[in-house]
Amino acid sequence: MVIFELPATREGGALRAVALGSCRVKNPMFVLRDHGDLRVLAEGPTPTHTADEAAQSLAFFMGELSIPEDLNQFIFEYDHRPAQYRLARALNQPADVYVLEISDDKQFSYRDVYLNQNFVSRHFVKPHRGALLDWYREIARNQQAGEGCVQAALGKLRDAGYRHDEAMADLLRGIRLDRRAPEEVSATVETLTKKFGGEWIIVGPFTIPGDGGAVMKQRREFNRTLKAVAERCNARFYNPTGLIRKHGKEGVLDGGVSIYEYEESFYPTLGQALVQRIRAAAPSAKAAVSHPNAGTPLALLPLPEITRSALAMRAEARTASVVRLLGRWARRIGRGLGKLMPSRRATP
Repeated sequence: MVIFELPATREGGALRAVALGSCRVKNPMFVLRDHGDLRVLAEGPTPTHTADEAAQSLAFFMGELSIPEDLNQFIFEYDHRPAQYRLARALNQPADVYVLEISDDKQFSYRDVYLNQNFVSRHFVKPHRGALLDWYREIARNQQAGEGCVQAALGKLRDAGYRHDEAMADLLRGIRLDRRAPEEVSATVETLTKKFGGEWIIVGPFTIPGDGGAVMKQRREFNRTLKAVAERCNARFYNPTGLIRKHGKEGVLDGGVSIYEYEESFYPTLGQALVQRIRAAAPSAKAAVSHPNAGTPLALLPLPEITRSALAMRAEARTASVVRLLGRWARRIGRGLGKLMPSRRATP
């Protein structure tokens, strides 16, 4: 997540925007910042690939959601979690345009918490050196591992000297992988657009022209789904595949062959393409930026442990501080006036 401001131009005023997604939308914004083309106001280290993950990230940083500490590495990549205050302050100020990258409909989860699929693989499966590979394949095939698979994985962990306690067993039983139906994606996006107002741009995954493999076929179908979702939610849809057609995959994709990452040297071009669409989407938002449901929880999904808004808590703290300050000044003024008043003599 990155919150940034585009400078005013002769065509329009300064624009405030929020980009939610993976490094494919975040990194280009930082390159443009380094070139002096925009100003980054706040950033969150949590990459997201699905609409559900983006909604969860917003709810967490706005102080509306508590996530168990032992899931940090599956969401924030590291065991520690980022500070929330600066992002909460920035998010509670309405933006003109929100850019939401939805690159996948596969969603890892543990109970009601959404997990980043890259981090499940990187911080859970890979460190155990093959002990969890069969468990991982079972989830990919059947959404959730059966008890026999869980016990087999625990045995492999034990034999390899890894942790195999009840907490590990609970993770193995509880982590699942689901595909989100189009109507589920649409419901989450609709809730986000109503919650935050402004204009929204849905960015889909890129496809490689001429590649007829299973991954690209699935992405093309998913882009059709996202386009329909955008239309239902009164949002715009952007398919970055046109950039590959225009510039060629050798200059756009990492190594000229990656199906996941852009070439770093292409970030400025990608960033400008995104900025162009942000400016195109902005006029109606600039005329009347709305924030219709500010202060209400993100009631999107069965998210656990909803807490009071960080904004509300800070408002209460500021109010209490002002009351204390006024009280101190009132007491000082009272003492000063007392010194000016003539003293009364005691009656004999």
